[in-house]
Amino acid sequence: MRTVIHLTILTLLLCGMSLTASAQQRVPQQQMQRRVQQQVPVQQVPAQAAQQAPAASTPEPAKIEAEPPKPIDLKTQPWLVETARLPEGSSALNRQRMLWADFSSRDQEIAEVMGGPIEVERWVNPPPKDLAGKFVLIEVWATWCPPCRRSLPLMEYYSEKFKDDLVVISICETDEEALKTMEGPLKLADLKAPLAVDTARRFANKLGVYGIPHAVLIEPVYGAVLWEGMPTQIGFELSEDKLAKILAFRSKLAEMGKLPKEAPFKIVACPPDPNKPNEKPKAPIRCAGDGEDGTPCN
Repeated sequence: MRTVIHLTILTLLLCGMSLTASAQQRVPQQQMQRRVQQQVPVQQVPAQAAQQAPAASTPEPAKIEAEPPKPIDLKTQPWLVETARLPEGSSALNRQRMLWADFSSRDQEIAEVMGGPIEVERWVNPPPKDLAGKFVLIEVWATWCPPCRRSLPLMEYYSEKFKDDLVVISICETDEEALKTMEGPLKLADLKAPLAVDTARRFANKLGVYGIPHAVLIEPVYGAVLWEGMPTQIGFELSEDKLAKILAFRSKLAEMGKLPKEAPFKIVACPPDPNKPNEKPKAPIRCAGDGEDGTPCN
C-alpha cells in the first residue's frame, strides 16, 4: 500500500515538474515576443505605394563597338590577275592606263550620258536610302570575271570606311542565281553595300564599257563623273588615299552650304523593255585584266 502511494506521489511530482518546465519555456518565449514587438514596430506599406514602387531595373548590356574595317593596300594585296598570274617584269604591269570603254564619261554629267535615270533590273540588297549630298561610286561587274570578284572586298571596304561621305553601288551583269553560287574572296552573304542585277547591262552599255570591272565616281552637286576606270589597275588604282582626297571636298561643300538636298540623278529598278534593242558594245565583253595579247584573266 505504501509502495503504491509512493509511486503515485512520484508520478504526480514528475508530471508537475514537466508542466513547470514547459510553463517556464513558454514564459521566456512570450516575453521575447513582447520585447521584439515593442522594440521593432512593424511598418505596413500601403497597397497603392507598393504598386507604385519601381521595379528593380535590369542593367543594360555593355555596347560592343564594331571594329573599324582593315585597310586594303592595292600594291601589296593581289586583287588583280596581273599580280597573281603574270611574271615579274611583264609588260602588262608597266602599260599605260587603259580605259575599257568606247569613250570617256569623265567630266560629263551622268544623267546626260544616261539620257535619264540609271536603270537596274532589280535590287538584291536594299537600295540606298538617299543619294543627296553624297559622292556615289558605281561599279559594274559579273560573277564570271575573276578580277571583278577580287575587287569586291575593296568596294565593301570603301562602303564601310567612307559611309558618311560615299555611297557604293554594285551592279552585277549576271543574274541572282549566279550570285548565289559565286566563288571568290566574298560570297553573296558577305556583300552589304547596295547590290543590283541588270542582265541587260543598260548602265554599262550607255557608258560604252566592254571591259569589267568598271567604276565611275560621281560628285554630289552636278552629278559629274570625277573618276572612271578599273578600280584595281596597278599604278592607276582608285586607292584609299586618292579617294579620301576627293571626298574631302564634301566637307568644304558642307561648310559653304553647297550640299544639295536632292541627288542630281536617280536610280530606278525596272525590267528591260523587250521592244528596245539592247545597245551592243563595239567589242566583246571581257575582263578588264585581260592582257593585250588575249591572255585570259582566269
